[in-house]
Amino acid sequence: MSTHPFDLALVLEGDPSHELAGHTSADYWNAISPFGGITAATMLQAMLRHPQRIGEPISLTVNFAGAIKPGPFRVRAQAVRTGRTTQHWLAQLHQGDDPEPAVTASAVFALRRPTWSEVETALPRHAGPEGLPRYDPPRPLPFLERYDIRYADSHPFAGGESSQTQCWIADVPPRPVDAAAIVAWCDAFIPRIFVRRGQPTPIATVTLSVYFHAGAADLLARPCMLGFAQARANAFQGGYHDQEGRVWADDGRLLATTHQMVWFKE
Repeated sequence: MSTHPFDLALVLEGDPSHELAGHTSADYWNAISPFGGITAATMLQAMLRHPQRIGEPISLTVNFAGAIKPGPFRVRAQAVRTGRTTQHWLAQLHQGDDPEPAVTASAVFALRRPTWSEVETALPRHAGPEGLPRYDPPRPLPFLERYDIRYADSHPFAGGESSQTQCWIADVPPRPVDAAAIVAWCDAFIPRIFVRRGQPTPIATVTLSVYFHAGAADLLARPCMLGFAQARANAFQGGYHDQEGRVWADDGRLLATTHQMVWFKE
């Protein structure tokens, strides 16, 4: 059985307790740099592989500080504080001889435990994926070939007064969903400014945060390969806009909520 392109893109070699070496993936390339979701998943992967890691991620924030060029990179992750149930992490990604990081990240890992639980954010009513066309972007992008995205409400370039979109999403080829895949899904939304203005414009994600609501045990107990995602913006101003999103499994489990800030060129 061949290795999934997503897992190949996350390959990191070396000593996890010191520094790991990776390489950008042509399969997950965006317009001029790697797809932000694969970069964010790589930062998480470096923490997941570290021998000092306890628990599983409950939050991840990735800051895209500089451009990533095609080729090798290095990731260093370290636990900066460990408590009884939580552990705090920092990580940096470097390329070449640049002393400044291209990407920084922070995360919180935790030991999940049985408690009273309630989910207030319910899966919205929607059309099923059957019969919906797969999204065909106006410009071919390698990373979009790795996702089957089907919009359930409107075409993402329709324009209008609302930036909200709802879509089905799945990896291509299908792959069971884990924390790294959830991170990537959370960055697979079309930029909100494209939705509002009905046309593309130069953009770049500056910072991306993901909050995990499904633990590893839940994902293993009820594996999913298809998700439903909803995203919207709150404001566009000063050359930046936010984007908040929610991702559910196809059976209604809330997998993650996410927020990011995006730079755009006027």
